[in-house]
Amino acid sequence: VTMQKSFIPSLCRSQNNLGRSMMRSLLLATCLAAASAFVPPSAVPVGGAQSAVTMQQRPKVTQKAKPLSPGSNYPSTKNIQKQASGFGSFLQRFQKTEGKSKYGMPIFLPNGNINPKYLAAERAEMAANQKLNMKAEAAKTKKMKAKGTFFLDDYIRKKVGNVGSNKEYYQSGR
Repeated sequence: VTMQKSFIPSLCRSQNNLGRSMMRSLLLATCLAAASAFVPPSAVPVGGAQSAVTMQQRPKVTQKAKPLSPGSNYPSTKNIQKQASGFGSFLQRFQKTEGKSKYGMPIFLPNGNINPKYLAAERAEMAANQKLNMKAEAAKTKKMKAKGTFFLDDYIRKKVGNVGSNKEYYQSGR
């Protein structure tokens, strides 16, 4: 019986030592993993001298480059809110409050109120811009109708072919 009593504490001590050594090795592995995360990758290429990075020439970008083609940025216009067709929102040009505006009159009156003539000229310019937008859109629509690309059925007829959606097809009984 005395043998069993002395055996149990020594077993506990050995298990305790085993637990401590496992914790130490786990802590060491964690520290190594954390340290290796902050080490920069090696500067030597993987494939040796053959896969060394060479400087490539940049592609020449012309004025008529397609949007997002290699080397080009998305092309912009003077007014970023206008499309290529000329249609777009009215974007007022920046003007200083002192002196004359682009309409040839001061923006503010001497008493601090906004000049009503300036507001009228601004509204007239916006109306003229709107008329120009409508005219450009009408011309674009007319051109597309003449080419046969305006309506959805024109597109389907060109890309898919005759899908049998006309009167003769339904009356044929196919």
